[in-house]
Amino acid sequence: MMAKKKGILQKGDIVNNTYEVQFFIGEGAFGEVYRVKHKYLGLQVLKILKNESFEAKQIQNLINEANLLSKLSHPNIVRVFEANEFIKNEQVFYFISMAFVSGETIAQRLYRIKQLEIKEAISIQLDLLKGLNYLHEQENIIIHRDINLDNVLLSYADKKIVGMLSDFGLAKTLNNDSFFSNSAGRYLYFAPECFWDSYFPSSDVFSAGIVLYQMITGKHPWEYNFDFTDNPNFEEISTAIIKSRKKKVLKPSKSNTNCPSFLDNIILKSIDLDLENRFNNAIEFYDALNIELKKSTQKTSSKTQNVSEQNTSKKTKGNGFADIAGMNELKEILYHDIILPLKDSELYEEYRVSIPNGMLLYGPPGCGKTFISRKFAEEIEFNFIEIKPSDLASIYVHGTQEKIGKVFDEARENAPTIIFIDELDAILPNREGNLSHSYASEVNEFLAQMTECHEDSIFIIAATNRPEKIDPAILRTGRLDKIIYLPPPDFEARFEMFKLHLKNRPLSDSINYKELSIRTENYVSSDINFLVNEAARNSLKQRVKINQDIILEAITNFPPSISINQIKKYEIFKNNRNFV
Repeated sequence: MMAKKKGILQKGDIVNNTYEVQFFIGEGAFGEVYRVKHKYLGLQVLKILKNESFEAKQIQNLINEANLLSKLSHPNIVRVFEANEFIKNEQVFYFISMAFVSGETIAQRLYRIKQLEIKEAISIQLDLLKGLNYLHEQENIIIHRDINLDNVLLSYADKKIVGMLSDFGLAKTLNNDSFFSNSAGRYLYFAPECFWDSYFPSSDVFSAGIVLYQMITGKHPWEYNFDFTDNPNFEEISTAIIKSRKKKVLKPSKSNTNCPSFLDNIILKSIDLDLENRFNNAIEFYDALNIELKKSTQKTSSKTQNVSEQNTSKKTKGNGFADIAGMNELKEILYHDIILPLKDSELYEEYRVSIPNGMLLYGPPGCGKTFISRKFAEEIEFNFIEIKPSDLASIYVHGTQEKIGKVFDEARENAPTIIFIDELDAILPNREGNLSHSYASEVNEFLAQMTECHEDSIFIIAATNRPEKIDPAILRTGRLDKIIYLPPPDFEARFEMFKLHLKNRPLSDSINYKELSIRTENYVSSDINFLVNEAARNSLKQRVKINQDIILEAITNFPPSISINQIKKYEIFKNNRNFV
């Protein structure tokens, strides 16, 4: 078994007392990439340059370029924050910090679905062109020089996919020398003039045209019968590409029958080999696409509807614990161990008593885990967000991670907030075994967001019927501090439940709550609610008041929904874990 590569940084490392390393993302030609948490600005990406790949002058040029880009801000350009250095093991390393985009590249998306839908491809292309136009309109015009499928990120932060131009390692201004030789670029995206070391805004437009062609068709405009792998001979490569491009480009509609003729014309114009026939700049390309997109949108607008947000935080008002029948011991635990520290956090911090981060409620179905969570939120009067596995489902790679991030962002904006996670075993399954990479990434994202979230005035309540299926990392201190077993209600709780559910109904004087409570051992909360409703229906049919005999008949006809063996399994789990 091959040993796992050890990077420059490890999880938990602190860079310059500012960046905390969360995990290694990957390695490119010029360095290692990590996801980090900035001390004040949240999630970012840290790209550490390989010292052996650069000369001192090149590193300085790259730092100068990064500092220039740090002054730029545009929604379709991945933000560069700073270029700096740090020392580890007595060695100096240079890095660039950038905004973290939760999503994927166009290349990754095409790998999965082969061709993008026409409207989606056009929308992403418009975003790309807006970003390019912003660069080209700077006082010192910036040419990206490396536009390709890997350098356009798709952000899933909003309901609409947003294209963002990234990786400015080869960028240059028109009045400066390039920082790297041509051999560092993506040759198959080069405009013809780039092979002669000439760069114009239309050169970026040419590369963007190839990207659109690939989004629509899943193919490159030209076929190349030349092996570019590890070939350092730039003259051989450029000659082979120029020769291959003498063949006529196939219209995109020949590879994608959904591609309209107007798009054929626009794309072929954007990748015309003759500089005079090509779009002069990004805004010309943008206008040509935008006009046609508006026409198409007007035709189908009546069929399109926006999906409303599923998870909205709201201030919870109600009777709180007063609505929970019985369960006095549980309410005492919740009040003294959780509610008081959350409500009077400053006092607890003064005494250095830790503030709880979250709790897990587990037990058989129907024992009131969801109901208790809602009443807890009412009792403490926090904002309340409830999420289920279906709320986080996404067809996109990393889409679920983005939804997780949005939930916590919303919680922070509306803090103090309770996030209630139902069916935790489905959202945070154990990463051991055969769990797919995408699920493991989602678990990692949740764990990262949950860790010490009480510092942002967020409290997590999770519920599960299958505690043995959840990832054990969720149970450590700093995530879910309290693990509470909710068994079927005891005698006192059942007594109070019957009184609660029978309240304000037409009752006879024969009701004996004590007998009903004795006869319903091992019945869960939902069972008792069902029994009362069943007795009420039967009484209505007979046009009589609800009486003892009718309720006892319902108890006889409907046994507990949870078996004794199932209850024993929960008891064994509780005893093995020494939980509350």
